[in-house]
Amino acid sequence: MMEAFSIEALKVYIDLYFTFLKIGFFSFGGGLAMVPLFVVEFQKNGWMEPEQFYNVLSLAQMTPGAIAVNSATFVGNEAGMVVGGRLGALIGGLFATAGLATPSVVCIVALSEILRKMKQNKWKQAFFFGIKPVTIALIFFAGWKIAESTFFGDSFTDIHYASIVLFVIVGIVLKFFDKKVHPIALIALSALVGIVIF
Repeated sequence: MMEAFSIEALKVYIDLYFTFLKIGFFSFGGGLAMVPLFVVEFQKNGWMEPEQFYNVLSLAQMTPGAIAVNSATFVGNEAGMVVGGRLGALIGGLFATAGLATPSVVCIVALSEILRKMKQNKWKQAFFFGIKPVTIALIFFAGWKIAESTFFGDSFTDIHYASIVLFVIVGIVLKFFDKKVHPIALIALSALVGIVIF
């Protein structure tokens, strides 16, 4: 239990908080738009390799709640576990999640009244118009990196054909039966197929 409160563990918790604080402040467009920042920060801090994170991201999408918050909690748990055991995992998850949530809370409280008054302000509209293409690019990058790690192994010649077939089948189902197939059922079915195939 004491290892969860060692100097090394406390340093990791503080690093988790400020890393996720930074990600929260500089990410527009939701969870997937944050993926590029996640990957850079995790590698820099040695918390998780990209391949591990993409697995965490898949799990975060399947579990209830926001993708970004779930990812932050999972990563905080992993980093905290290394330095502080089970209690450290809990503390790490709390620090990471709090760091990610802080900017949203501060911005909503501080800006909600201002934004309401500036509803038709041309500068506000220009700001949001300007960040839209960046948000799309960040989400596209996240999709590209996830696809790369899913469809290919160590090189582009090492192709995972089963993943591509599963992707195409799910894409066709979504295209033609999107009103009839519930997303939760599709995720659960895909997970079962993944267990059998992979």
